[in-house]
Amino acid sequence: MDERLWKIGDLAAATGLTVRALHHFHRIGLLAPTVRTPAGHRVYTGGDVRRLYRILALRQLGMPLAQIAESLDGGPEDLGSAVRAQLAHVERTIEAHRHLRVRLTALLQAILRATEPSIDQLIEAMEALVQANDFTPEQLAQAKRRHLDPGFADRFTEWLRQGAEVVAELQRHIDDGTDPADPAAQESARRWTALMRDMAGGDPAMMSSIYARIDRKGPEAATRGVLTAQVWDYLQRAFAIGFGA
Repeated sequence: MDERLWKIGDLAAATGLTVRALHHFHRIGLLAPTVRTPAGHRVYTGGDVRRLYRILALRQLGMPLAQIAESLDGGPEDLGSAVRAQLAHVERTIEAHRHLRVRLTALLQAILRATEPSIDQLIEAMEALVQANDFTPEQLAQAKRRHLDPGFADRFTEWLRQGAEVVAELQRHIDDGTDPADPAAQESARRWTALMRDMAGGDPAMMSSIYARIDRKGPEAATRGVLTAQVWDYLQRAFAIGFGA
């Protein structure tokens, strides 16, 4: 019995995804239709659909696309390690939301008593809100310590300058039609990653949280206009093609 095959439009309609999303997965090397029909059309197999399910399941957990590719292309141990890491992240997020609930409850009680919430209460609630959305308590504490360093303001200004420089360089690659696999594009991606690593204090978990924030809020909103959607898409393709291998 022949295995069922799906054209890209049929698979998009069946899964609720867009054709554009499937094209993006193909472009970054995450999911490609594995069969070509006699007429030359690329179509998806049942194995491709099973891989797509795993991609979406991991994506739903907030795992970056580059990490999903590494997990799926590795063995079961790699996938298990990735899922365990994401599970730990989810558990930390749940705890952060519990913390936020306590702070918001205290604020609500103050409002119901017709009293003005204290500044400390407002600050604690805002801190809990930020923490619940993006970062763990440890990451927030680390960020606070770095902000108190005497030279932090100068370093932050330098990060912004370097970030704008690398983004402009990446935009030139896009305008010139440079393939993300090209050595020049890969070097720009390495410069970007080195900058992000420096900003994160060398903490991979902090970098992961920063990238998750970019994915969640969108590159322009998350970086206050430093990254555009076009440059972020190009960077992700550069990462997926082989950066860091």
